[in-house]
Amino acid sequence: MINPGELTHQIVLQIKSIFQDNELNVIEVWNDWRKIWCKPIPKTGREFFKIQTVNSEITEAFKIRYIAGVNPHQRVRFRGNLLEIIEVINEGERNNTLLLTCKGAI
Repeated sequence: MINPGELTHQIVLQIKSIFQDNELNVIEVWNDWRKIWCKPIPKTGREFFKIQTVNSEITEAFKIRYIAGVNPHQRVRFRGNLLEIIEVINEGERNNTLLLTCKGAI
């Protein structure tokens, strides 16, 4: 369980929509899906270091309340930066919290 007082920052989860225009050009559009409160994991923190040793591409990590449907095909907008979601970890497999690991600057 996460302490609500730790959720001090907001991120926006975005989903990609793909469609064709009248000239049959494929167009990708990212739409805001959910605005949620999160706990950024500091880059110097023990959890972040453990994650970083497994995957060196990780630039940011966020802990959020469990939301069904969050997956690596989405992206995160945080402080004006767009981050690709690398992995979504359901901590303890209890559907309480998710850990989003992301790489930056798409």
